[in-house]
Amino acid sequence: MASETELSEPSYSARNVEDYLRTRVDFKTDAYRKKGDRYRWCYLTSASISAIAVATVPVLINLHDLPSIYPTLLSLLVTVLVGIEGIFHWREHWKNYDLMKSFLRQEACLFQAKAGVYHAKTEAEAFRLLVERVEEEIAKERMQTIQMRTTHSSEQNDNKNPNLNHGN
Repeated sequence: MASETELSEPSYSARNVEDYLRTRVDFKTDAYRKKGDRYRWCYLTSASISAIAVATVPVLINLHDLPSIYPTLLSLLVTVLVGIEGIFHWREHWKNYDLMKSFLRQEACLFQAKAGVYHAKTEAEAFRLLVERVEEEIAKERMQTIQMRTTHSSEQNDNKNPNLNHGN
């Protein structure tokens, strides 16, 4: 059985370049890749099933010997899949995680090559700048994710209670 520390995000160190790149940048790059792949799969699967079902419904409606329950169930499936996408935001998460993965890879490459914003900086200045830029982007991504999730929750609650007064 895995211990609690093995299941959670490992601690990271900004004491030196090698530790930071390994324990923070590489770890987060891999985590964003895995999350992005999972959300990409969910989005593409649900969107594909929805597209096929939507295209199939008119064909089934025109088949006179087919009970009407089949196109009705396919229409229900599409409605459910679209609703679930609206809850989980698979496409938006996939795009955000893919952008973060790319940003972290690019930032590490620029830092290691002493290129871009890291050009003509001392080792200590460049490392401090790397940490600041990476941590700022990770914090922004977290806020976007929280905002996306809470915005949907508050919209759902507002739809359940349309009599709420929004400060008007």
